[in-house]
Amino acid sequence: MDMLVHLKVSNFALIEVLELSWHSGFTTITGETGAGKSIMLGALNHLLGQRADLKALKDDSQKCVIEGTFRLAAGQYASLFESLELDFEEESILRREILPSGKSRAFVNDSPVRLEQMQKLSNHLIDIHSQHDTLLLNDTAFQLELIDSFGQHQELIQDYQASYKEWKASSRRLKDLKDLSAQEGGDLDYLEFLYQELADAKLIPSEQEDIEQKLEVLEHKGKIESALSSIETLSQASSPGLDEMLRIVNSELKSVRHLNSQLEEFANRSEALLIEFEDLRQEIESYASNSQFDPLEKEKLDARLSQLIHLQRKHQVEDVNGLITKRDSLDERMSAAADREQAIKMEGEALESFHEEMVSKAKLLHEARKSLIPNLVGSIKQLLSELNMSNASFEIQLSSNTHYELRGNDQVSFLFSANPGQSPKPLNKVASGGELSRVMLSLKAILAKSRSLPTIIFDEIDTGVSGQTALKIGDILKEMGQYMQVISITHLAQIASKGIQHYLVKKESSADDTKTEIQVLSPSQRLEEVARLLGGDAPSDAALANARELIEQA
Repeated sequence: MDMLVHLKVSNFALIEVLELSWHSGFTTITGETGAGKSIMLGALNHLLGQRADLKALKDDSQKCVIEGTFRLAAGQYASLFESLELDFEEESILRREILPSGKSRAFVNDSPVRLEQMQKLSNHLIDIHSQHDTLLLNDTAFQLELIDSFGQHQELIQDYQASYKEWKASSRRLKDLKDLSAQEGGDLDYLEFLYQELADAKLIPSEQEDIEQKLEVLEHKGKIESALSSIETLSQASSPGLDEMLRIVNSELKSVRHLNSQLEEFANRSEALLIEFEDLRQEIESYASNSQFDPLEKEKLDARLSQLIHLQRKHQVEDVNGLITKRDSLDERMSAAADREQAIKMEGEALESFHEEMVSKAKLLHEARKSLIPNLVGSIKQLLSELNMSNASFEIQLSSNTHYELRGNDQVSFLFSANPGQSPKPLNKVASGGELSRVMLSLKAILAKSRSLPTIIFDEIDTGVSGQTALKIGDILKEMGQYMQVISITHLAQIASKGIQHYLVKKESSADDTKTEIQVLSPSQRLEEVARLLGGDAPSDAALANARELIEQA
């Protein structure tokens, strides 16, 4: 049987050192009020992932260690460990350490783990039922878990949850795609408009500089024309002109160039100068003849420059190269936006398909739940009858809606009436504390037969009951022990007598210290403890006889 086999606690609350070995079946724990029975539950709650508290340290200079050893079947639990990225051992050890600094550490099989991992794992290992757990009777998740465990709906649940997770993942992907589309500049039409505006501008990298140079020339066309005209006049003057003077200089130097090398050099230079001047004059004449200053050209150039500057300001860039980069970027974004729009369309279609599949599987789950409710209600009524509530009425109302969650789209309500003639109403509105405890015990007894859970611990499930009802509660707990490890903290002899193993919690006080100890009772010690529960600290012979009878009949 999967179970808690060993618990070790040190430096926790009033516990210095505590080591307990647990048996399978039904174990009872008793002790005087205030002896510290709840301390062990507090320690176990830390294995369930409860937040650490420095007040838990008995000696605040030393660390607290809480360690539980569980015997687990690989076929049942190996996949759970794997899903939590933990190493599985058939004897797995969960350990919490609370340091004097206030920090805590968690370990599974000596490997450090996050507290979240510890919580998820331990929730599959221990169920601690306290008096406050009757609130679960109005918790939809608990109610559906009861129905599904009773109906063995694991496969239906897994099929539905697979579709539900696909639907949720698709919903997130679709939202992310739409958010990304909005963040990156709106829809495809707007991106196409921005791109086309730049494409139509027919951008050329050096165009702006060329335009500015041309406008500079047009701004000074009069001065340019005057300069060119003067050059032409000087070069062609007849008295003599610059051209004729250079020719004369070159002719004179040629006539004496043979006399020495320096005159040869002067002659060569003057000839080169004449050739360069002639070339320059021809180019100037050509430039002057071709430079017909069109009055409309300046308007065209001004308009083009204004267009480029306007686009630069609009797209917040400094030059035409920046506009070209922006144009190319828009082209890429258009392509990406087109892909995104296609992706949004496809994801929308996938989402609809996932939704249809999820709705179909939720309907199958709903019908399966609905069909087993009569049998479940009958089982609960039978247990309530055994617990001296034969006149109680119990109903389960199940309906579906359009809101889908991890366990489907069903709404469930448990209705109860303790007395005949009264219409059933929600449990929390009509049941007393004792009635709620018995209803909860009935539900957990049913869960024990169908739910895979090694250990369940009841903290005073006997609240508000006594006599024959207490005896029957003990019988039910003992029967639950056939399917799982059951531990009950009780103050009733009728229940304490039913356990296979019996622990006693004691508080020892001295002048400078108080500590809690827990010991397993021998048969004679157990007889005395059950008698104490019946008759007080000094039980009479009658109480001892009664205690012996209870133990023998268990």
